[in-house]
Amino acid sequence: MLSLCLGWGLLVGTTPGAVGSCGGDDLNRVANFDSYCRQREELVCTRRYLRKEITAETRDICRWDAIDACQRRVFPPDCKPSERETQACLRALASFDTLDTPEAEIDECRQKALCQATPSEQAGAAGSGDAGAQDAQATGEP
Repeated sequence: MLSLCLGWGLLVGTTPGAVGSCGGDDLNRVANFDSYCRQREELVCTRRYLRKEITAETRDICRWDAIDACQRRVFPPDCKPSERETQACLRALASFDTLDTPEAEIDECRQKALCQATPSEQAGAAGSGDAGAQDAQATGEP
């Protein structure tokens, strides 16, 4: 009986490190823009391919262009979404349940929630051929 109670205590007890508040939740820290942007934009390209809006070749080009565009961008100074917020957006974009929902209409990815900082949220979304002008606009460069 004692071993049964001990076993139950081990199953329902707290995990090591879960007691008290000695440190922060990693998901509450400010998100890394480059990582979020690349993942988001690659998912947008893949979603467009799955909806048969672009070919596989165009999808691959789109993904490479997204990686390049994200390297030249940062979150605006007044924008500091948490890792939790960006992960929620990425999970929503990766879900087949939202495939037919336009990216701008996915609650977890709304510009209000994530500060409109990624290439596909700029005027003339990825694939428009005007990425250089968009990059300059996003970074403040001429």
